Amino acid sequence: MIRNSFFLRGGLLLSLSLLVTCCTEDLLDQIPASDLSSELFWKTTDDAVYAVNGVYQANRTTFDRDYYFDGAGEFVNTRGTSNNQGTYNPSGIGSSGNFGFLWGDCYRTINRANYVLENITALQASISNPTDQAQLTRLVAETRFMRAINYFRLIDLWGDVPYFTKKLDGNAEAYSLTRTPRAAVKDSILADLAYAATVLPERYSGDNLGRVTQLAALGFRGKVNLYWACWMKNEGKTAEAQTHYTAAAADFKKIIDKNIPLFRGGEPGPADNPNYWHLFQYFNEYDPEIIFSVQFGGPLLAQGEELMRDFGTRNTGNAQCWVAPTIRLANRYQLTSTGDFAPALIASRNTTQVNSATNPKSYVGRDYRMRATMLWDEQKMLRLSTDGLNVQDSIPFRFGSRDGVTYINYDGAPSGYIFRKWVRQTGGIGRSDGPQDIYLMRLPDVWLMYAEAVNELNGPNDELFTLLDRIRRRGNLPPLSRGKFASKAEFFKAIEQERIIELVGEGHRFFDIRRWKKLEEIWPAPNGQVLTDSQGTRIRDEFVNAPERNYQRYYIFQIPTNEIEANPKITQNEPWL
Repeated sequence: MIRNSFFLRGGLLLSLSLLVTCCTEDLLDQIPASDLSSELFWKTTDDAVYAVNGVYQANRTTFDRDYYFDGAGEFVNTRGTSNNQGTYNPSGIGSSGNFGFLWGDCYRTINRANYVLENITALQASISNPTDQAQLTRLVAETRFMRAINYFRLIDLWGDVPYFTKKLDGNAEAYSLTRTPRAAVKDSILADLAYAATVLPERYSGDNLGRVTQLAALGFRGKVNLYWACWMKNEGKTAEAQTHYTAAAADFKKIIDKNIPLFRGGEPGPADNPNYWHLFQYFNEYDPEIIFSVQFGGPLLAQGEELMRDFGTRNTGNAQCWVAPTIRLANRYQLTSTGDFAPALIASRNTTQVNSATNPKSYVGRDYRMRATMLWDEQKMLRLSTDGLNVQDSIPFRFGSRDGVTYINYDGAPSGYIFRKWVRQTGGIGRSDGPQDIYLMRLPDVWLMYAEAVNELNGPNDELFTLLDRIRRRGNLPPLSRGKFASKAEFFKAIEQERIIELVGEGHRFFDIRRWKKLEEIWPAPNGQVLTDSQGTRIRDEFVNAPERNYQRYYIFQIPTNEIEANPKITQNEPWL
């Protein structure tokens, strides 16, 4: 065992019992009233902890592959998914055939949360010990947090959704549900997060590491407010947008004022072994920079993640390289000498041509995070045995080479690049049995969201420049030019740049594009764009000659058709009619 995450002591068994006893055809994956009867369970605080751990495990199912959403942006290509769920490409995302499972994942967590909350409330009435009461109150806060972020995912993807806060009494009640306006759901989400922020501790230690904290509640309340502000701005509701930008900034500021350090002080580290890479290895997953993550418990515990399988290659534990960077991402890494962009790479097979994407010299002197995030031609990485257990020699990557002996086998990733970020360089762990927690929110994300909210309200100031400069420092980049980025519009470009580079491979870009309403700017109608590999070969068309409805469908997903068939009161989103 690599380490002992809190939920490993029973959460899985509870989750399995819930799944086995559920009627899988129920509208919203309900939990029967007979499940875990209070006569046999729900007697002690240990029972409550056990049950809440099961909610954590359900929540993990919702968010465990958020990184795939980067494939619906312009900087990452996905060639499919290792779990055969969804098609993550810009012009094909959103249909219920792809993402109906996420609707079910969210409601599974919500149903478990409601079930647990009802039973903890009953348990609180029977327990008088102040210590036990305090623990139960904390568990309620953790559960309400997880219910909140699942409802947030629902309104983000689907808009108005059925909303309920109690265990449903069978299909009759489930079939009576209608779609609640997302504004009302948003208010309830914020209420749950506000409660969590007042109850939970700032941080945990020991066996409780990884549980929801006050910082996580503040961070996600700020994020919900920020997203709502963006949505209202897009609808022309300026006053409401300003109110939520202000609320978002206030929540993020509470975290900033804690003076939490970046990983390894935010220093870049050596050029050939940057600190940024080490942050995405399981042995650093509890660094203070991590605000909230979903927990994994590999190896050999049936609770492992598949980051290696998705990001690695055949030479790293027989992985499959489902996710890969693109030439567009390579072009976003700035020069350490100037802090500005290098000349655009030329997609070419000519390995000696100046600025050719296949010429290793074209990448010299870039942001250190590039070396930590991706490999280009002739960049080396350690090779692991096919079972992932033994570290072998270090060999270079060369796009197009599949021998796996002299060069790293790219295993069908067609972009011309592969990821280094998230790829383990230690043995003893199978490709689908990793211990790495997946980060849902990190400190730089908070800083950048704060900068966005304040910039929107008042424009840039010294505090915002300092925050962005601290993030850029980990890439060994010079500070931003105060003159060049003095306006709101130009400073927003600096924020966007850092979100692209700092958060790539973590599932943020797709959601940023949608809340900023940037789809038509990135892929303008009618011609869209064609994505090529580093050698100039076409990978995919993106909104090429696409109808307007395809653009609309990017912004709001299709309600799963089986939900509407079961309950006609749940109406379909207009772009999917």
